[in-house]
Amino acid sequence: MTQKEAATRPHNMNIPRLRRFNQLIVKHVERFGRRDDFKILLEIAAQQETGDPLTLKRLVLCCSVPESTLKRRLSRLVREGFVHKRMTEEDHRVHCYTVAERTLKQLRSFIVDIRAFDWR
Repeated sequence: MTQKEAATRPHNMNIPRLRRFNQLIVKHVERFGRRDDFKILLEIAAQQETGDPLTLKRLVLCCSVPESTLKRRLSRLVREGFVHKRMTEEDHRVHCYTVAERTLKQLRSFIVDIRAFDWR
């Protein structure tokens, strides 16, 4: 099979396509800051979609980011409006985190771009 034939086969990933896919990912991830910021946003958004917003303690447990980095990054995400911080109704000493609607729209846009990516 020639390289051209292989390139036209469905689901045939090659290095140039992988590079284009990486460029797509980087474009979206950089909207939020660094890779750690994106990981934090994904954890918060995923938990938010289940209807159970994350507290800092739970975020530390589920996020593979050092706690000091997590706190610093989370503070920046709140300050820049990507994430909302509010007190829980049960205990006013504890805060929970949710992603802003504009952040959800950006994440959904990322999903659309991934689905539309030319994998062939």
